[in-house]
Amino acid sequence: MAAAAPPGGAERAYTGHGTVSGQGRSVDVDSDVLLAGTNTAGGNGAPGAGGGWWTASTAAEGGSPPYAVWAGRLDGTGEKKLISPDDGRHHVHPVTDGKTVVWAAYQDRWCYLLARPLDGGPVQQLTSSQGIGCAFTTLGVEGKTVTYTDVGYKSRTTRAVYLRMGEGDPVSIPPTGGGNPRTTSTSAPSLHDGRIAFNDCKYTGSTGTLCRIAVLDVATGRRTVVAHAKLPAPTAITSRYVYWLEVEDGENRPRALHRANLDGSDPVVISPASGGNALIIDGLTASEDAVTVAARTAAAQTVGARTVSARTAGTRTAGGTAGPESATKLWQFSPGGEHRERVSCNSGDQILPASAGARQVVWIDTTTGKRDLVTRTQPAGACG
Repeated sequence: MAAAAPPGGAERAYTGHGTVSGQGRSVDVDSDVLLAGTNTAGGNGAPGAGGGWWTASTAAEGGSPPYAVWAGRLDGTGEKKLISPDDGRHHVHPVTDGKTVVWAAYQDRWCYLLARPLDGGPVQQLTSSQGIGCAFTTLGVEGKTVTYTDVGYKSRTTRAVYLRMGEGDPVSIPPTGGGNPRTTSTSAPSLHDGRIAFNDCKYTGSTGTLCRIAVLDVATGRRTVVAHAKLPAPTAITSRYVYWLEVEDGENRPRALHRANLDGSDPVVISPASGGNALIIDGLTASEDAVTVAARTAAAQTVGARTVSARTAGTRTAGGTAGPESATKLWQFSPGGEHRERVSCNSGDQILPASAGARQVVWIDTTTGKRDLVTRTQPAGACG
């Protein structure tokens, strides 16, 4: 059954910066706790933020499903709200614009896309899909517009999709040039001001996978190619820019952070994939004032590899995780990349960031030994 109260209890909410207790020890933190001990694992625990609210998926102690979706105010005031129904389904990936919460729910071989107003009202089913491995991911909501990636494992197709709540069926964004549906894809949509940024990829045996970053204006249907990209991952879009991650030759995970204007002009590499200050980036979120990534440094990658080797030999760090020197951290850049700062100096992993507007970010933090939902309104700086 879904949790009747958020994990961690109300007494831990919005503690302010300072020292908190975790697993029998005291730890220094510089972030504010919004929800202690979400107990969720992997990408299922990714939070959302918007319009002064946060959303998160939580689990019972031990992390066993089904998960439940909760929401609360970013300033820590008021009561948290249980958004998802207690119906045995697995409720994950919540996002919000401060008025509506949208999330995915899974049960057996069925996938559901659900929505509910923050001020109350019934849960609305926006669409559903059936098949082993089906999934709705990379969700976004803005007013009546909802975006997501529809993964059809049975059909072997992946499509970026948008819909207008209450105004018609979902619309799949087709790949450029058509072709075999199983060797083409659109994915990873991000939404802002009625525009959708997304990945547009095609695989051929002779050239491998060729991808573009594109922008679709929902109102006009106009589609703009912003850039060609090598195996891009997440996108993020603002009123001025599109951001995306891509790999270098021979790599297989996102490492470099790119930015361009909405029409593709003025492309910039904000964070390169190589060099002394290179970051190994996995997560991306952006606002008008900043772009934030979850990443490790190249040095941390080396330390992490040594830690894994030590674990294999029978040595483990507390909680079975790598030490602070190899943990993932949040880094925030100015939109042009001129400034780079650490969002938080917390010693644990800082993962799954979501922009809350301006320079505020919410994320999942493991400094206390639990997976806490936390926030900061300004970056911490250098973290010497």
